[in-house]
Amino acid sequence: MTVTVDAHVHVYEAGDWPSRWFDYVATQWANKAPSRHPEDVRGRIEAGLADPGGDRLLGQMDRHGVDISIVLGLDWGLGMDCEPSNNLGDIHDRYARLAGRTGGRVLAFAGVDPRREGAVAVLEDALDRHGLVGLKLYPPAGFYAYEDCVLPLYAACADRGVPVAVHCGETLGLLRPRFANPLYVQDVQRRHPSLTLWIAHAGAPWWWDEAVSVAAAGVDTYLELSQWQDVAFEDEERFVRNLGRALRVLGPERILFGSDHISGLRVRPEEGYARWLEWFRDLPARARRYGVSLSEDDVGAMLGGNAVRCLGVER
Repeated sequence: MTVTVDAHVHVYEAGDWPSRWFDYVATQWANKAPSRHPEDVRGRIEAGLADPGGDRLLGQMDRHGVDISIVLGLDWGLGMDCEPSNNLGDIHDRYARLAGRTGGRVLAFAGVDPRREGAVAVLEDALDRHGLVGLKLYPPAGFYAYEDCVLPLYAACADRGVPVAVHCGETLGLLRPRFANPLYVQDVQRRHPSLTLWIAHAGAPWWWDEAVSVAAAGVDTYLELSQWQDVAFEDEERFVRNLGRALRVLGPERILFGSDHISGLRVRPEEGYARWLEWFRDLPARARRYGVSLSEDDVGAMLGGNAVRCLGVER
């Protein structure tokens, strides 16, 4: 039986985001309508992102046949020069309680900025005490994946045999995408050859070839496909042929399905989530249109089997 694992989702509560980002978004939205002012929309943004307790996520998983979701934590306060009101320990504790309450249907990676004081202790607490299953790094906050400050975090994950997901692709306003090129992950592979790495977003939307090249250079590096759905929907042939090239280099065993779904988002969130799942499940037929050979077993591996194996979780 095929298991479906979404390897990239987000569950937020009020206080998880730096307030400066909401100010930025309110200004952007207000500028789209001459009569609208930032203060008119500022107070509604956070409420439109929050999913307290993760109940919306669980309902969405049930409706669309998702067995396991992996919440990837984010620590971007230093990158935005503004800390959120919720501290990392509390966020990681909340993730752990969600995992326990759902019997492991929802798992989580810690999010830790390596430049944060006590970063290693925060990560070790998340992994050892809270039982989180990996680390999410967010280089657009202002650091390169290969910098010396990150090395102790890699070592902690390697010691415990848990994966590190590195954001590689475009990012939110106020942050800096230039830090997120997948090529910077090659230095990490060289220094930690046994470390399991996920190239989160597989370079979307700019760096597919770089992401594939880097994944091929590692023995345990995975491409995670979230944020490529827009390309898949708009230019099916382009995405299928790109995926075909990756399969020739990597095989289906090192590719992970992900959506980057925000369960609390009220602006047509579930429509795109459902569409991407359906699109991916139909991939064998779609691939045949362009001469790309993909079996149901291949899609099953990408859609969940690989994540189950990588994380060592029960099916």
